[in-house]
Amino acid sequence: MSPKKNLPLGPGGPRVTRKQFLENVFLKVPLCAWWFSDLRTLSPQADGAYKSLNGGCLIANHHEFLFTDQLFWEQLAYYGIMGARVIRAMATDANHLIPGRQWSGAEVGARIVQIAPALRMCGIKLMLAFTNNHCPVPGDAKYAGNRAQVGDPSRTYYEILESWFEGGFRENYLPFVKDVITIVQRFGAQDVIFAWEPGNELHTPLNPEKLLSFYRETIAFIRNLDPETMIASGTMGVNHIDPGHPWSPVAQEVYRLEGFDIITLHTYDLILDWDSSTGNYDSAVSAGDMPIDWDFQLIKTMNLAKPVIIEEIGTSRILPTRWHNPDEVQRLVYEARVIDYTLRHGALGWGPWSLTTQGEGIGDGWRGPCSYPGTSLFETRGEPTDSARARIEECYRDLPRTALATLREKFPHLRA
Repeated sequence: MSPKKNLPLGPGGPRVTRKQFLENVFLKVPLCAWWFSDLRTLSPQADGAYKSLNGGCLIANHHEFLFTDQLFWEQLAYYGIMGARVIRAMATDANHLIPGRQWSGAEVGARIVQIAPALRMCGIKLMLAFTNNHCPVPGDAKYAGNRAQVGDPSRTYYEILESWFEGGFRENYLPFVKDVITIVQRFGAQDVIFAWEPGNELHTPLNPEKLLSFYRETIAFIRNLDPETMIASGTMGVNHIDPGHPWSPVAQEVYRLEGFDIITLHTYDLILDWDSSTGNYDSAVSAGDMPIDWDFQLIKTMNLAKPVIIEEIGTSRILPTRWHNPDEVQRLVYEARVIDYTLRHGALGWGPWSLTTQGEGIGDGWRGPCSYPGTSLFETRGEPTDSARARIEECYRDLPRTALATLREKFPHLRA
C-alpha cells in the first residue's frame, strides 16, 4: 500500500488508514481544543535568556510519551498547566507499554506524524532520543548486556556495550535513525521536532574515545538527513563520559562538537551543603548519580557558548541518610536547593524526571514529581493546593524564579 494512504502505527497490528488519520486531525483534535483553551493562561511565560526550550525553560520528561494511548490528552493538558513546551521522549521505549516486538524507525516516525496536529495545537515540540542506553533499537539487543558501574562494581546496569560503538551501530541504529527522520519529513511533521538526540546517556566508560568517534559519525549522519533541526547531546555529565576525570579532554571534545547545539546534564539526589564563601548551598557533598559540579566548573573554564540544560533532575522517594518518607519537607527543600544551584551556575532549562500525571504505568513512581504523594496541579487544573506533589510542581513551573523563593511565598508555613 502507498505510504500516503496508510500509516504503519502498530507493531504487527492493524494500520491506521487515511480516513482514521484525518478523523483524528479534524474531529478529535477540535473536540479537545475547548478543554485546552484556558490552560495557556495558567503557565508563566519565561523571559530573558530562559526561552531556549521552544520559548520556555521546562522539559516534560516522558520516556514513553510516543506510545501512550489512553492518557495521551491527559499528558498534554498537564504539560500546558506546567508550562512545558518541550516533551522529551525515547524512540525505543515502546516495550513497556506495547506487548510484542519493538517499533521500527518507520513506525516511530509515523507515530510522530499522527500526533503532530495535537502538538501544534498545544504549542509543544518533541525532543527525541533515537535510542536509550538501557533500551537499544530493534535488532541491537545482541550489543547490550549487564555491566558493572565504573568505580562501583556493586551496581550493575543493562547497557549498550562497546562493540556497538565500535561499529555495530551501523547495522540497525543508523537505518532506524534514517527511517524516523525521513518519515517525519515526508509527511510534513518536522516542525514539531525541537531537537534530535543521538541517544540517552550513551557512554563507553572504559574507552571514552569510542564515544567521541561515535558522536562524530552519528552527528554527521543526522545533519546530512536534517540540516535544520537542533541536536542535543543527551549526556549525563563528565563523570559518565570519562569516570574519575573532572577535566577530561574527551568530555571537552564532546561538548565542543560543532554538531551539538545543546549540552545536557542529568542529576539525581545531589546533596549540597552551605558554602560560606558564596553564601549559598554550593558545596556538593554527595554527587548522587552525577557530580554535575564538575561540569559547571569545566564548562565555565571552556567558556562554552552553548545552552546547558539540566535534562533530567530529581530526588528519590527515600534517601536513607536524608529522608525516609516521600512527602518529607526535607526532601522538598533539598530538591529546591539543587534547582537553585543549577540556576545560579548557568542552566537555561530543566527537565524534572518523569513529569507525568501518574506514577504507575506511564511514569516512574520512584523519582520525579509523580513520586511525591498528594494532589497534583493537573487535578486542580493549575489552581494552587498545599500537597507534597503540588509544592514541587510549583517550584518547576515557576522557573526561572528560584525554587526556594516559590516555596517561601506560596507555602510560608513550611519555613523553607
